[in-house]
Amino acid sequence: MTAPPTTTVTLPWVGPLRLSRPQLVFVGGVAVLGALGVLEWPIALVLGAGHVLAADRSDPSVREAGRALEEA
Repeated sequence: MTAPPTTTVTLPWVGPLRLSRPQLVFVGGVAVLGALGVLEWPIALVLGAGHVLAADRSDPSVREAGRALEEA
């Protein structure tokens, strides 16, 4: 079984995150809604981060993102 295709996104203060295409679409959609003002930016941030963290807790890059969010 092959791994699904992923995209690496590098975020400031967090580092690189590997996202699958469905994750990238969800997080990108939330980011667009936040940028357009449909969602307040803190809510968009929590939705995006929560989705990524819930999707794959075993990924080391996601663990690092979680640690960075705990420190913030």
